[in-house]
Amino acid sequence: MLSQFITNQNNFLSEVVKNILPYSDKLYFLVGYFYFSGFETIYKELENKELKILVGLEIEKDLLNRVREVQWLNQPSQISRQEIRKKFNHTFVDFFNETDFFDTNERQQAFKLFIEKIKNGTLEIRKTLKPNHAKLYLFQRKEEFTERNTYPGTLITGSSNLTFSGMQNQYELNVILRSPADFNEAKRIFDELWDESIVIVDNQHIKEFEEQVIEKIWFEKVYSPFIIYVRVLHELFKMDESKTLKFPYEITRRRYFNLKYQTDAIRQALSIVESHHGVIIADVVGLGKSIIASSVAHNLGLKTILIAPPHLYYQWEYEYKEYFNLQARVFSSGSIEKAVEYYENISNKEKCLIIIDEAHKYRNENTQDYLNLHRLCQGNYVVLLTATPYNNRPQDIYALIKLFQIPSKTTLTTVTNLGYEFESLISQYKQIENQ
Repeated sequence: MLSQFITNQNNFLSEVVKNILPYSDKLYFLVGYFYFSGFETIYKELENKELKILVGLEIEKDLLNRVREVQWLNQPSQISRQEIRKKFNHTFVDFFNETDFFDTNERQQAFKLFIEKIKNGTLEIRKTLKPNHAKLYLFQRKEEFTERNTYPGTLITGSSNLTFSGMQNQYELNVILRSPADFNEAKRIFDELWDESIVIVDNQHIKEFEEQVIEKIWFEKVYSPFIIYVRVLHELFKMDESKTLKFPYEITRRRYFNLKYQTDAIRQALSIVESHHGVIIADVVGLGKSIIASSVAHNLGLKTILIAPPHLYYQWEYEYKEYFNLQARVFSSGSIEKAVEYYENISNKEKCLIIIDEAHKYRNENTQDYLNLHRLCQGNYVVLLTATPYNNRPQDIYALIKLFQIPSKTTLTTVTNLGYEFESLISQYKQIENQ
């Protein structure tokens, strides 16, 4: 006798479901979580079926195992039903546009059927009034397969949610029941929960879904070159504003103001440092590069080594270091070797932050100062301040970048080999120079 248990080890739940579906015409799923990946695993067999999905906890935002706690789904008494639908629709748009899940033809076909079924009334999704973690998969049999009404349907219950993982990718424990009494009782429970549930999407609300979802996703749209250009700019230069950062006004207790271009630069510099281990702050003279760098250092909270020219030493040692509460040791540009010795004594293999003011003075790789700086910067975060990162030749900026980037292993995604790219630029520059 075959086991009634389904564990996704020898037999996937999705395959069991596919075997049941040809004999069924109406489906009732009660699940804790609904991920589109779960719908995709069985979508081809759902075309001529009526499906009601009742979600007890969450509807997924993305497919990268980042389960977001959507609190509004669990607080219907505080938020109107229309607002709950609006928030779900917004979540769906983010999921569609911000992940690559729908980039494959198979998933696009699944989405087409998803929309078609909502429009023709054969798919409805609702949210339980109260949080519910139960899982019921009910398959009501077609009239010709009920064995004279003695076999109304099949019930599967257990641990699996309607997700890719729950349907076939991880160990689950589900049991298949064919008893009419079990099916009828489960159907009664489902109907009670359904009757008091909150509509998320159905054909009565399809106009709302089209306005809030279909019109805002990229699917089956042809965009103008300008829109694509703007989107590329957004992807390249967008800033993560979700992180809580401190800015000059708060850090210095109102000694400095929060100027928009500086707060943007602080946020962007921190993001670049995180991605590429270093950043060049290249604003023109007088725009507050030192204030931006000091704010970056304060937010990173690392031990900091500061290299400054003699005429700026006092400002760094007695103003910025104190006002921005930096864990910093300031060295004059004539004492770089001492800075290296200091770092080797205190580092203990911990990452430090290296700030180099007027960094353009170190564009010549053949000097002892550059070699010492290169030694100091390797393995640390680096902030370079200069109003003239490109002075005479492409080698100038290349030398600065190499203080925090390994050319053959660059983190810059626009090039494969930074060294090769700059060699090509330098060669082109020499050709132009010799003309």
